[in-house]
Amino acid sequence: MANSSLSVSFPASSHAVINGSFYRNPAYSIWSTTYVDSSGNLTNSGPFSYPDASTPFVAAVPEFNEILGEGATLEVISQEEYAAFHEAGVYVPSTNEVYFTSNQLSTTNTTEYQFPIYTQFNKISLSPSNGTYEWSTVFPPSSDFILPNGGTIYDGQVLMAVQGHGLQVPSALVLVDPKTNQAKTVLNNFYGRVFNSINDVAVLDSNGAVETQWVFFTDPPYGYLQGFKPYPSLPSQVYAFHPPSGTIRVVADGFERPNGVQFSEDFKTCYVSDTGFISAVSGDPHPADGSRPGTIYAFDVVTPPQGANPRLYPPTLTNRRVFAFTDSGMPDGIKVDTEGNVYAGCFDGVHVWNKHGALLGKILLGLDEIVQTSDGPNGKGCSNLVFVPGGLLMFAQERMYLAKIKAKGALLP
Repeated sequence: MANSSLSVSFPASSHAVINGSFYRNPAYSIWSTTYVDSSGNLTNSGPFSYPDASTPFVAAVPEFNEILGEGATLEVISQEEYAAFHEAGVYVPSTNEVYFTSNQLSTTNTTEYQFPIYTQFNKISLSPSNGTYEWSTVFPPSSDFILPNGGTIYDGQVLMAVQGHGLQVPSALVLVDPKTNQAKTVLNNFYGRVFNSINDVAVLDSNGAVETQWVFFTDPPYGYLQGFKPYPSLPSQVYAFHPPSGTIRVVADGFERPNGVQFSEDFKTCYVSDTGFISAVSGDPHPADGSRPGTIYAFDVVTPPQGANPRLYPPTLTNRRVFAFTDSGMPDGIKVDTEGNVYAGCFDGVHVWNKHGALLGKILLGLDEIVQTSDGPNGKGCSNLVFVPGGLLMFAQERMYLAKIKAKGALLP
């Protein structure tokens, strides 16, 4: 599925007023909005039509085209029958590969996976062979590497947020060497208290020196809610960790489900997504609840003074504020380009905002397989994404997409 057009325009003025009675499932897209008849029943029609599969780039404002560039394209570069493409997205320049994780899978091979559920730790080469992108599963030789989720690059290695399992395997930050596949746990507790289920991780790198870098990570209670971790012994918080000294502190709290975390291109702003929209509680009558957060919060980053002792001057986050509330489900993984624009995986694809929180546009996924449901038509969402040379790689469970666009990722060399 290759597309080579620019975007279709969908300005705010086109949907400021919807004539008639209508309903929209908050987990779906605006194009899923459905008319309601005089009896209050959903009809089979709505005020908006999904864009065609040949036009997946939707501009809320003309400036979105500057991000796309001329000849932007979108294609599925890999597809499976199961949710192989879910989280992380760590680009390793030295090998031109991207590491990623699957969604939770049921264990069938007890030799390789010791618990009832697992997530694959995979890598894909961005140097296609005969036009085919090949990926494989990696098995770091570590008993601590259970249910990996988010990740980032740290000192040339792949730093993974590992959720763990039960009390047998604590949630941890684990460093994987892409050259040797060796894994090393760098953090697995907060003063003896186990983490809930570490979800995502980002590096505060103000000057390029490892000695001054801090690792920020989110710790939501998904492990407990999904039945593979005990009841939380810590609040749902964001932490900052200094690997060289072992110093750790809480930098933000007050979330339902802190999830994605990322820094602006100048490291002056920290973005954290709250995915409370999805409860993840078995039997919840409202598992997707539009009254709960589907929000990205922004914080000002206060970095330690130059040359300061990290044990005495850890970074802090101040001035918490709403950066963006997504209209489609919730924002999961977050990435930033060199111009400070913010990208997040949402329930209808990737949403893009400028640094002021203005929605610029969307990259819609699954337009070739729109499903008609009782709540209207619905496409595919994106759980996480990563910038690679020449474009943006997006994880959509059974599919991996590559958008070739002009924008460049802030973390790329």
